[in-house]
Amino acid sequence: MPRNLKPLLMSVAFVFSIICIAGCRGRGLWAPAGPLKEQQANAIVHDPFPQGDIAPSDPSARPPSYQQPLAEPVRNRLVPDAMPWLGR
Repeated sequence: MPRNLKPLLMSVAFVFSIICIAGCRGRGLWAPAGPLKEQQANAIVHDPFPQGDIAPSDPSARPPSYQQPLAEPVRNRLVPDAMPWLGR
């Protein structure tokens, strides 16, 4: 192995091992999705479908379980209420 390639490989191995140890949000690489209530709360907060008050409304774009998105005032308060230490 060439001498100048060894530090690069060691750096890559170190970074990879840190990522494997730390994982995503401290849960590990293949963490379970969590309890049902936590999954539902995450699905409400991270609604992937277009909002009716932001863009033109298209009822066919949202599945039946997401027909009633959160109102705009509620959406605006999600982050400040979840992280009050940010002072927003």
